[in-house]
Order: sequence, then C-alpha cells, then structure tokens
Amino acid sequence: MAQEEYRPPIKEFLDSLADLLAEKYFERMDDRMKKIPELRRLITAKEASQFLSLSKDTVYRMASMKKLPYLKIGGRVLFDVKALDRWIEKHMIREKEWKREELKPEIEKEKSNTKTSRESDLLPFLKKKGKD
Repeated sequence: MAQEEYRPPIKEFLDSLADLLAEKYFERMDDRMKKIPELRRLITAKEASQFLSLSKDTVYRMASMKKLPYLKIGGRVLFDVKALDRWIEKHMIREKEWKREELKPEIEKEKSNTKTSRESDLLPFLKKKGKD
C-alpha cells in the first residue's frame, strides 16, 4: 500500500503564511525606522526617556509639569524629537558660563589678596618717604 502524504488544510496553511509574512513585514519596518530616525519625528515616552537618558517616570512627570514639550494625540503622549533637541539646547549650560560662575569667587578672592599684598608692599616705602 502506498502511504498517503499528510497535507494540512489549505486555509490553515494560508493563514499561517499570512501571519508569518505580516510578522516579517513589521520586523523589517521596525529595522528601517531605527536606521532612519528622520522618518519618525514623534517618539513614545519610553523612546524619549532613552533619548534624554532619563527614566520613563521622570519624562512623564516633567511633561505633566509642562517642563518638557510633548504632544497628545488621543490618549497617546508623544514627543517631537526636534522639540526635544531645542529643549536640550535651551537648557544646556555652556562651558564658559559655568566656568565663569565657578571661578567668580576665586577671582574676587585673588583681587582682594592682590590689593592687600600691594598695599603691604607699598607701606614700608611710603613710611620711608614720609621720614625724608
């Protein structure tokens, strides 16, 4: 007797094939979106937290306090990458500014020390001039 070959029903086969194709399609789209970030201007809170190196809770808290720019579409909270870049630039402390602020007390201290050392150097000279 010839053995009959087992064949799954055609509908189940086509459904599983469609599922595999759809899954593969979305994997490729995800890969493309990651490779070309310019295509995705709006990102989720999780992605914004990675972008800003903050926790997701901190991102949500800052957005709710209006300290971080966000967009609400329906029930979704999204973040514009360009707006986040502008926010970073706006809140960036420039090296010159913080160095100036950091060194200000030292510079003032040096100025006051310089005056007193000059005055103390001139004092004996002035005393001699006064005696002559």
